[in-house]
Amino acid sequence: MSRLLSRFAFIASITLLTMLYNGSAQAKLVDNLYSAEVEVASQSNSHRQQAIREAFERVILKVTGQPESIEHEAVKRALRSVSNYLIQYGYSDNQGQRTLSATFDGTKIRSLLAEHQLPYWGSRRPELLMWIAAENDDGRRIILDSFGQSVFEQQLEFYSRQFSLPIRRPLMDLTDSFTISAMDVWARFMQPIKDTSKRYGTDGIFVGKITHHAESEEPWKLDWSVEVGDRRLYGQVSATSKDWLAEPLMQQLMAKLSSIYSVTASDDSVSQTMAIKVKGLNKLQHVLALESFLKSIVSVQDVTLKHYSQSLSEFDIVINGSLDHVIQSINLDGRLKVRDMGPFVSMSENQVQTYEWRGGN
Repeated sequence: MSRLLSRFAFIASITLLTMLYNGSAQAKLVDNLYSAEVEVASQSNSHRQQAIREAFERVILKVTGQPESIEHEAVKRALRSVSNYLIQYGYSDNQGQRTLSATFDGTKIRSLLAEHQLPYWGSRRPELLMWIAAENDDGRRIILDSFGQSVFEQQLEFYSRQFSLPIRRPLMDLTDSFTISAMDVWARFMQPIKDTSKRYGTDGIFVGKITHHAESEEPWKLDWSVEVGDRRLYGQVSATSKDWLAEPLMQQLMAKLSSIYSVTASDDSVSQTMAIKVKGLNKLQHVLALESFLKSIVSVQDVTLKHYSQSLSEFDIVINGSLDHVIQSINLDGRLKVRDMGPFVSMSENQVQTYEWRGGN
């Protein structure tokens, strides 16, 4: 951070970051916070307008974390003139299902929420390692790992993307199998869960178990708890089928996390530094092109090349305003693509987003 930064701004920055991430040493930068994907029946004008409005509601839901925000009168007014917020949209087909993807102006959405004192949850979000135990039809208890493709597990991944909630599921390879069992997760024995979780370098731990109560109107239940630093959260959801537990679970989880990490009317004048790593800068021209692009973003105050190599370079970006605005600008430009760091990055590495430069020759 620049030495010219005033003492007041520095203190404000530290206060804001502490309020957002108290108890969590790191957080994952989520992409496409202001984008949503909606199924459409056709590309007709009426279906397009309906899908864009639905996409806007989904974006409002994930940046506030609170379903009731959609019913706020200011949001309803914005919905009636949603084209004022729309940046771009496009169609895609996946196995015969047509979807519309819409991206909205993050700066305008932030202003809307700030003006009406609505909660705002930005791009830095705690990544959770999800330990979920369930019973098979034969009564044997298992841990749902990252290779599972049941309807519930597919829905879990889908709503993770919909709500911008970064999650991982364990591999349950030989290394995991030596240190943890389904009984540990089922009984919520935290020591083996924490010991096994260390290799994944996530921000927090989610522990849940799926049970069946035949006498209940909604017989399938999922009890869960979350630890993020010194924070403890608890909840329970139910459904008529195990397949449909994921949506209420992720919505409940989002609401509880956002109640901790969201802010209202935050000060966009606070300066902060964002570090990024970039692969693929093979020439000096690539470095200059990247620096030129970053400096063209309105809220970027300065860009410093801290380390250069053709394999991996590191930059510090001084931002005067919203971090989310910088991330959205990077996503929309398209020359920097996020790289997946894999499941076993160290905690220090996981704090720095890694991109690949695709800016051409």
